[in-house]
Amino acid sequence: MAAAVSVPVSADVVLDSRLALAHPGQGWMAVADVHYGFSGAMRASGGLFPIWGDATVEERLGALCRDYRPETLIINGDLVHGRVCREAFGAFLERLARLAPRLVLVGGNHDRSPTARAAAFVESHAEPGFFFHHGHLELPVPQGSVEVVGHHHPAIVLRDGAGLRLKLPGFVTENLGEKARWILPAFSPWAGGAVWPDAEGGVTRRWVCGPGRILRIDGEPEAGAATSTCQKVSDPLTEG
Repeated sequence: MAAAVSVPVSADVVLDSRLALAHPGQGWMAVADVHYGFSGAMRASGGLFPIWGDATVEERLGALCRDYRPETLIINGDLVHGRVCREAFGAFLERLARLAPRLVLVGGNHDRSPTARAAAFVESHAEPGFFFHHGHLELPVPQGSVEVVGHHHPAIVLRDGAGLRLKLPGFVTENLGEKARWILPAFSPWAGGAVWPDAEGGVTRRWVCGPGRILRIDGEPEAGAATSTCQKVSDPLTEG
């Protein structure tokens, strides 16, 4: 497995290649769109999916928390996907709670099953200068705060001009005058991702996250370089 890397995305916040955002100074770490139980939910509905993904999610979260030691772990929506086993979900929550002194569960559009609703979800969460919500609803953002959302599963497609096409999770920032919005990559290994278009009338920046490497993609690529595309591509995990 490639070693993890991190890059600064602002003066105080870093993006980790394992698809997490961390603010060491304020002591928080955030991920979004875990979609725990996705393969089981798909199998229950008749899909031919292997039972895979949940263990890798827990391993990655555990490694991130050991490396960053956050005081607050923020799951920014879609912790679960569809109906999950009550006992398995309860045990998963207990393990999550041991990863950091404080666990914040922001509710998402998939956190609606009777089992999921038993957890202590909140509609939004604030840290100094940052406002977290899942992004499937329009919420008022406190003035001066960066809006941090998930839900959209941003991705970036890289092409080499010779036929190679590689789609990877992305982290996106949008600056629209006095407003700033950050879109987290989906933490789930099942998320296909939707390529994110430029914000109208603003500045859009993208970071592509690969195993052990993060690349920043800005503006028009140089001739001969790998290029990114901006057509909208659907991701079934964002629906529902």
